[in-house]
Amino acid sequence: MHYFSQLQERRVMDRSGRPVGKVHDIGVNPESGFPQTESLVIARSRRGRRETVAVPWGWVSRIESSGVFLDRDREEVWDNGIPSPGLLLGRNLLDRQIVDLNGNKVVRVNDLCLAEFDSSLRLIGVDVSQRALLRRLGMEKPVAKALSVAGIDLPAKTIPWNFVAPLEVRQPDLQLTVSQAHLDNIHPTDLADIIEQLDPTLRGRLLDLLDAFTAAQSLSEVEPEKQAEVIEGLTETRASSLLEIMPPDEAADILSHLPRDKAERLLNIMGVEEAGVLRELLGYREDTAGGRMTPEYLAVPGSFTAQQCIEYLRQNAPDAETLYYVYVLDDEGRLKGVVSLRDLLTSPPQSRVEDIMNPDVVSVNVDDDQEAVAEVIKRYNFLALPVVDDANLLKGIITVDDMIDVLRQEAIEDLSHLGGLELTESGGTPTLKARLPAVSITLLGGCAAAAILLAFQESAIPLVTLAFFMPLLLRAAQDMGMVSQAVVLESIGGRELAAKEVLYLAWREMRVVFLISLGLASLAGVAALLWQGQGRLAAAVGISLFISVLSGSLVGTTLPLLARRLRGELGFTQARFSSLFIALLSLSLYLGISTAMLGRG
Repeated sequence: MHYFSQLQERRVMDRSGRPVGKVHDIGVNPESGFPQTESLVIARSRRGRRETVAVPWGWVSRIESSGVFLDRDREEVWDNGIPSPGLLLGRNLLDRQIVDLNGNKVVRVNDLCLAEFDSSLRLIGVDVSQRALLRRLGMEKPVAKALSVAGIDLPAKTIPWNFVAPLEVRQPDLQLTVSQAHLDNIHPTDLADIIEQLDPTLRGRLLDLLDAFTAAQSLSEVEPEKQAEVIEGLTETRASSLLEIMPPDEAADILSHLPRDKAERLLNIMGVEEAGVLRELLGYREDTAGGRMTPEYLAVPGSFTAQQCIEYLRQNAPDAETLYYVYVLDDEGRLKGVVSLRDLLTSPPQSRVEDIMNPDVVSVNVDDDQEAVAEVIKRYNFLALPVVDDANLLKGIITVDDMIDVLRQEAIEDLSHLGGLELTESGGTPTLKARLPAVSITLLGGCAAAAILLAFQESAIPLVTLAFFMPLLLRAAQDMGMVSQAVVLESIGGRELAAKEVLYLAWREMRVVFLISLGLASLAGVAALLWQGQGRLAAAVGISLFISVLSGSLVGTTLPLLARRLRGELGFTQARFSSLFIALLSLSLYLGISTAMLGRG
């Protein structure tokens, strides 16, 4: 068996033993089961330029470790090249991606396995192992031997070629380890995993192989931050057709992340009805009930009988997001009640819907915050929640699966607020650009702390002794501020708090912190007294710690409340600045109180 990497750059000799050049590439016929070699591409350097020529594989007489030998003269080789070398192993396959549909993952071709058959070679498989990379570097044997001494095996991983099918013969830079006919049998979630792993230039090619419905389902399962990227890689006609098939709320989310002119062009290509629905959804803020809802709900007039309602469900079920609830509307489209599928099936056929419906409908407004909507669904254990406007007109519904995404997103946002660093739902490592504000604030805080210490340098206080307690003081104040901030964020959720609720929340938190800070201050004061034996130092440490912890908690409590009042949401850098402010305030209080209590003696 031969490996392509070992044949590449091997010397090529004519029948007289004269050098012709080096192996540059090998062409095969992709139509056969195991592609057979049909050409040899030879390269040489002449007058400072690199030249290549393709010759029929029939000219190859033998392959040896010292080189590839031809049965033609050197002059004939360079004067009689063939125009079409076929599918080139190096150019079209090596280092290209392979979609392993059996394992639902994307791997890269590191080498190609060739076997001798009669007078030619046949491509029998692709090597996707790390061992193949070492082989190409000429380090396979020494590294494998060193690892075997340590008891570590370096296995080869070869995918047989009969499980590989080019997506496009003309541009075969994406391969599948099973036939294309198997694509429709892959679950859309698994296809989404494959799409996410592919290079952006190849995602559209894979989607083009799928029927429109399967492609739309797969796109719905792709991570939200990559959906717009996938859409931008498709033709506008294909992208528009997929968005039309997708659930309207998901399609609207994708359009909201596209450039405005691109989104407008896609909407203009769609049907008038579909485009109108998406335009209405795009009119709501993304983090509100209107931005999260879907208009695919089932609603009937109150005059319908149970039998008529069931017939209506049977006809319109495929277009609905959920079948668990049917909403009852009055003549003007206002939400009047809700009836469950269970109630419809257990009621007499001629019963009027308005007689069996529940008139006490829990609903949310289109402008309500998504976190508040999630709290309502969690509180009542609903599977779906109606969304109405200010006139109580039913606009759409929000399902529980949408709220699971919201809760996860809000949890990540809260973690981002507490850490002062914007995290992503994909869980990837934050980039340098994302970390830069946090690092800059830390640097600013260090410079400010140095300035505060410099200001107290000339004061008559034992800075060296006080420095032993600085980590305790700063850490306690910052931690208490972070805990208070977390408590307030959890209590607020997406709600708008009244002034009375704000005061009660602040009082409840500060009452607990008062007791904690009093206990910490007492313990720290006793520790300082036993260690240094100085009563005034112990008092300075205890009082400073008590005031600093209270101040840190006060900052942590008020910051989210003020942010909600002023701008609606707590920013990531605001949280980082609050930690910096607490540290500088605590340091100033500590040195100021110590100066007042120790500076005289």
